[in-house]
Amino acid sequence: MQHQLHPPAVIEHTTEAYLPQVTVRGQLIYCSVALAIVAALVSLPFIHTEVSVQSAGIIRTVAERNELRPLVAGTVAQVLVHDNQPVHQGQPMIRLQTEVLETKLRLNHSQQAEKLLNIRDLDRLVRATRPNLLSVSGLQSPIVRQQYEQFRFLLTENTQTQQKRKRELDVTRQLYEDKVLAQQEFEDKEFTYKTVVAQYASQIERQVSDWQASLTQQQLALDELRAQERQLLNERDLHTIKAPVTGTVSQLTGRYPGSYVQPGEVLGVISPDSNLLVECYVSPKDIGLLRPGMTARMQVDAFDYNQWGLVQGKVTEVSNDITVMENQPVFKVKCQLDQNFLSLKEGYKGYLKKGMTLRARFVITERSLFDLLYDKADDWLNPKNTPALAQK
Repeated sequence: MQHQLHPPAVIEHTTEAYLPQVTVRGQLIYCSVALAIVAALVSLPFIHTEVSVQSAGIIRTVAERNELRPLVAGTVAQVLVHDNQPVHQGQPMIRLQTEVLETKLRLNHSQQAEKLLNIRDLDRLVRATRPNLLSVSGLQSPIVRQQYEQFRFLLTENTQTQQKRKRELDVTRQLYEDKVLAQQEFEDKEFTYKTVVAQYASQIERQVSDWQASLTQQQLALDELRAQERQLLNERDLHTIKAPVTGTVSQLTGRYPGSYVQPGEVLGVISPDSNLLVECYVSPKDIGLLRPGMTARMQVDAFDYNQWGLVQGKVTEVSNDITVMENQPVFKVKCQLDQNFLSLKEGYKGYLKKGMTLRARFVITERSLFDLLYDKADDWLNPKNTPALAQK
């Protein structure tokens, strides 16, 4: 009797019993699948893909936001702009009351006009020749004209005194020549006459010297008044708050005529209209792989990337220090956009704006699928990479 190794129930499920039942078509499918798997495994080292890191980001302008802060205290007279209004650099935005400054400026201008009249008249008197000094006319400054009239009176009085002393001297000389008077009396009359003549010349020189000193003093006073005017104009200019940059105004709520502002108080914010950039916040574990010039692809949250696609850019700056955001340390990475819009297949464009959030993908390198699978398996199987085993 033949010895039976396996019972019939077991033999029905063996390979030897199953293979004769497989058709040629089934074997072909099996072989094709097996070959496809083998081909896929063999091609893993030759298929490369990009490796990237991701981070959150926001679209900003190159220039930082500017706060409007007055340098002086005062009461608001006019608010010339409103929220979301575009403004140009140097455009007046808020004016403070300047009544006190205007009063000081009017007084300053009046004093300058007075000094100019004094200077013009004094300059004419100083430049006048001695023979024409008594015939100067057309003086407009009341003070200088009064001084000049007093000077003319003194010279006229001196001239009359000279004439009297000259007649006395002539009489005395005739009597002296006739031996009627002594020589001493003649010399006294002659000395008196010469003294009066010398006083005439002395009065002229002294008065011209006084006018020259007064002219210098008036010029210095005019320079001081002009300096005060410049200071008042600068102070008045500080009472007009102007746009430091071209941009859009925001946060002007609560500013109205009659409200009082303090120096350094924030009155509003201007968001500059400059080129857009992307500021990304990369975690410390990924920052070591990033460098300027690397390619970045941005997925803007406001646009479905399945329809709009991604916007391209390049890394321009990598921060050297961390910044704490939401209690997490991050590094700021700035990227330059290749274009400021995304487009649909139909050609419709969606323009990027300040404040839009996005996800940035920084292309680090290209690696084969085999390397990626190996790294993944190494992370799973290598005990050194398992924290629990490493602690044991």
